[in-house]
Amino acid sequence: MAEKDWIRRYFAPLAKAPGAAGLTDDTAELSKGYGPLIATVDAMVEGVHFFSDDPVETVARKLVRVNVSDILASGAVPKEALLTLGWPRQGREEEQIATFADSLGAELDRWGTHLAGGDTVSVPSGLFLSLTLTGECLGASPVRRGGGRAGDDVWVTGEVGAARRGYLWKTEGQGEARWLSALREPILPPIEAARLISERANAAMDVSDGLLGDLASLAGASGLGAEIDLSAVPFAGGAASLAEAIDLSSWGDDYQLLFSAPPEAAAFIGDSGLKVTRIGRLLPAPGLVASYCGKLVNLPETIAFEHG
Repeated sequence: MAEKDWIRRYFAPLAKAPGAAGLTDDTAELSKGYGPLIATVDAMVEGVHFFSDDPVETVARKLVRVNVSDILASGAVPKEALLTLGWPRQGREEEQIATFADSLGAELDRWGTHLAGGDTVSVPSGLFLSLTLTGECLGASPVRRGGGRAGDDVWVTGEVGAARRGYLWKTEGQGEARWLSALREPILPPIEAARLISERANAAMDVSDGLLGDLASLAGASGLGAEIDLSAVPFAGGAASLAEAIDLSSWGDDYQLLFSAPPEAAAFIGDSGLKVTRIGRLLPAPGLVASYCGKLVNLPETIAFEHG
């Protein structure tokens, strides 16, 4: 089937955004909204960001969620999406495109966003995907990584390490099969987390490359340092040792929200109804200080996934 027929059959029905024009034009008119409009983009490559034998419907859901987490971390809600799809000429039947499109549409609906446009091409091998997602800020501006202040408490939503456990089960047979779903389909906080970030956070980001490395990035962007109590981190399945805690907090693919907030916001954050845990604070001096069960620990040289 020709690429234009893929668009007409599988993706035009998803194009519910007001300015999508049924995907018949080369441009889409994006909605302005009431608050400032932001945008993020994430790409996924077969064999790098997902396994070749992962069900294609989970690939679609992960593509949406890795973008949604960036929007939520900015104190914004998802609005409209642009999809780039590179579909391999061999190894994936056309019925998988239909499955992918159905899952993509359902996941976009879940977050209240709509497909506005994009591009679909045929590639020699390996599935390639990229999604650009816009978001509408709930406040006067997006919450950035660099807004932290010395003395801020550091918080994280949800649990950390579920994707790492899924990877260990998939590649080494360690642990339990139930964690595989967290690797394939990131567990995000509910959309209400955007309001919490917008109203209470001084700085925020999603946890994609490892909690330790991302905390160092957040603190560094603010010109600060940070301390973290690894024994306070809400690890998926718990952590039986310091080594396990460091492993689970260095791997990434969690897509939870990491943020700093002034100490006086603690009561409000605790009463938000969301699963949120205080794990440390920002420091005036640069660097990352870690403790475990009341004792300072030496961190390894690599504490995050390194691109390239």
